Amino acid sequence: MASLEPESVDLIVTSPPFGLVRKKEYGNVESHEYVDWFKQFGREFKRLLRPTGSLVIDIGGAWIPDQSARRFSHEVLL
Repeated sequence: MASLEPESVDLIVTSPPFGLVRKKEYGNVESHEYVDWFKQFGREFKRLLRPTGSLVIDIGGAWIPDQSARRFSHEVLL
């Protein structure tokens, strides 16, 4: 992504590894570290997207029993 010009992309669609409670072979981050880990990508997405561009993020329904889910908004990511 670093080689792309700022504001040069109309659409970004991504399905990042989920922040899970259990470690996976592919190296997912733990749920409590997920937002901080994802911010680096959010900043780059913001740099690349045109003002009229869109970002679609497929985040799975990971959850912890008896605990509220953490939702994030564009303010958290950018």
